[in-house]
Parts: sequence; structure tokens; C-alpha cells
Amino acid sequence: MTDDSSFDEMRRTARRRLPRGLFDYIDRGVGDERALASLRERLGAVEIVPRVLRANSARSITCNLFGDICGAPFVIAPTAMAGLIEHDGEIAVARAATRLGIPICLSTQSVISVERLRDAVPDATVWMQLYLWEDLDLSAALMRRAEASGVRVLAMTVDTPYGARKEWNLRSGFGMPFRISRSSVTDVLLRPGWFLKAVVPSLLGGGLPTLENYPREMRPRLLGRATDPRVALRGNLSWDDVAWVRDHWKGHLILKGVLSPDDALKAAECGADGIVVSSHGARNLDAAPAPIDALPDIAGVAGERMTVLSDSGVRRGLDVLRYQIRGAEAVMIGRLPLWALAAGGERGVAAALAVLRQEYIEALDFTGAGIAAAG
Repeated sequence: MTDDSSFDEMRRTARRRLPRGLFDYIDRGVGDERALASLRERLGAVEIVPRVLRANSARSITCNLFGDICGAPFVIAPTAMAGLIEHDGEIAVARAATRLGIPICLSTQSVISVERLRDAVPDATVWMQLYLWEDLDLSAALMRRAEASGVRVLAMTVDTPYGARKEWNLRSGFGMPFRISRSSVTDVLLRPGWFLKAVVPSLLGGGLPTLENYPREMRPRLLGRATDPRVALRGNLSWDDVAWVRDHWKGHLILKGVLSPDDALKAAECGADGIVVSSHGARNLDAAPAPIDALPDIAGVAGERMTVLSDSGVRRGLDVLRYQIRGAEAVMIGRLPLWALAAGGERGVAAALAVLRQEYIEALDFTGAGIAAAG
């Protein structure tokens, strides 16, 4: 990886290297993509009036998240396709994040299992994202697996009753399973380097990539049967389901996808330890407000009762500070590490995270917004 570790440069490199269907799956939003444009526009519009002559050599950029001291106020967001960008991509991202003391939140729909990630990166701080399945017994089994793998923080996604209809994704056919058509096969054939790096190692190991957190006999595959209805996303998701998860999970519980102060208060009442103020990267509802705009009211009513995180649109260290001054303790970053992985593998992710960390330090220094050391 060279000095070209800006978000835009990494994104351009990823676009050259990845099949268009996979690139769009990571990059794009839903509907007319107005919410996608808005979340970045609104985040970039946040101004910070600098305070001068406030040098603080004793300040620390570490933060305490659920009892773990993190090297910076970042968490790798749960993303489904890191293992399709590069073979064992989740492991590469986890190794890079762990070197900086940054937690990684593994998706239910990741290509590698929570057990395999733990074995590969034993010193990683691993959180687990939960999509609740229709068969709650199977979801309970997944939570037990996560707990047995040393996961202490569970992030339950609450804004996705099912996958939103995305016209570009219907055209490309990219997903689990992959829909074979002339255009989708051509898309893959035009990226032989990606195929050799991401798919061939799995083939040599005995099969195509699968979603390994799913029960073995029900795992969605790159090619194969449709998703078993027992592990479809729970369509009638409700606060009763949150209570059920709270009863079955002994560790810290976060609800991811909150944009309403009333929902934040309800989350606290249900026993959640934290929330992620998030629009799911503008991938679900094209009328969703930008999280940076929703955050202050939510932090105002819930910030003393639980840990408030946020995500969506983070490209630079200054964006992290923007979220913090609006009320977030830390941010989740999703697209940035994926573009870095596509651009430079594990070294690319490490370089991108290091740049993000340095930019965050500079944002603190140039605004005079020193952050107290973590307790």
C-alpha cells in the first residue's frame, strides 16, 4: 500500500479490482440513493469552531467501550462481504484492527465463522452482530457459539426485517446465492485477479465460499440453493424479540439501527447497554435522516443511560470527531476497511486505519478538542 490511502483513492482501486456487482453491493444505497448522498453531505457540513492555545500533551485517544480499552474510538462495523473481497478477508481486517487495539464486530452473514476468527486472531476484541432468524432456537445456538468464542458484546441489528429491494442488485445478481446470467458471469470473468484471490482458495479447500455462522446444513453458498426459511431474517421483529435476546445473552447488548429518541429510550428500558445511531449506511430506507442529524437528540435523552455509538459515512478522522461532538462515544466504520482490503489486503487495512487514527489526532489538535484519557 502506498500513500494513496485516502477513502476516495481506495474506493477507486476497489472499483477497478472487484466485480461490479460486488462493488455496488458495498458502495450503493437504496431507491434513488438520496439518503446515501444526504448522510455524507450532512456529515461533511458539520463545522467545528477551533479553540486555540489549548495544547494538551496528556490527552489520550483511547476509549473505554464496555470494559475494554480501545486504541481509538473506532469499531470495525459488521459487513457481510469482506470474505468475498479477499479469501479470509475478515481475518485480514481483524489482524489489522487488533494491531491498533480496535474491536471488530463480526457479521452473522460473514464468510468466516466466529470460531475461525477467534482461532486465527486470538487476541482480537471480537464483537458479534446478530440478525435474528425465524427459528429462535437456531439464533440461541449462534449466541452460545459467540459466547464460547469469547464474545462479550452482541450488536443486534433492529432496522432490517428483510433485505431491501435494490434495483442495481437485482440486475447484477450478486449475492448468496449468486444468480447466474450472461451479464453476471461476464462481470466475474472481467476480474480474473479477484477470482484467483477470493474464490480459488476456497475451491482448493474443498468448496465455494459459504456463510459459516449459519448452521452447517443451512449455509447459504455462492452457488446453490436459496436460503432455508428457518434462517431467513425474522420478519416480524419486535421489542419482544429484543427482550428475548436480552434474556438469552449474558454479555453486553447493543441495538444497531436506532434513529429515534423514543426508540433509544425504549432500548434502555429493555436492558440494552448501548445503541448504534445508524441508517444502515443508507441501504434500507431512502427517507432515513442522516445519523449525524439524529444523534444529538438521541444522545441527549439516552447518553447517560447507555453507551451511544454511531456510524455511516465515516471517511476521515475529522468525521469521527464530528460524531463525537454530536454525542457519540465512538463510531463504527464499514466501507472504509473494505475498500482498504480491496486496495491492499491486510497491509492496506492497517495503513488505512493508521491514517484514520492520525487524522483523528490532528482533528483534536487543530480544534483544541482534547479528549480525556479513558478511565
